[in-house]
Amino acid sequence: MYAMQVTTHPAELCPTHNPTYRELTVNWYEKIESIAERFGVRFVGSYDDHPGHTVYVLYDTPSMDNLMSMLMDPEAAAPLSFCQARVFPVLDHQQTLGMIKPG
Repeated sequence: MYAMQVTTHPAELCPTHNPTYRELTVNWYEKIESIAERFGVRFVGSYDDHPGHTVYVLYDTPSMDNLMSMLMDPEAAAPLSFCQARVFPVLDHQQTLGMIKPG
């Protein structure tokens, strides 16, 4: 199943201008793939809306339990010290098409 994590932070805490949060963020970007693998989760990618201070992260996970365990890992959770996040299941193009296409 796919799950989307949407993470936002206030402009004044942006890691671009804050050395403490920059270090946490660089560490996350460098390690999230290997952290996810340890929990049986595949990191599909992250997509940044830099002016909006929002990061969209897509995971492919066998279950929400695997994903939630991964998100509680200290290195995976470190950016949450200055960000807020929502995590929710999402459907891909083909799954949505199969759900709405008649017959």
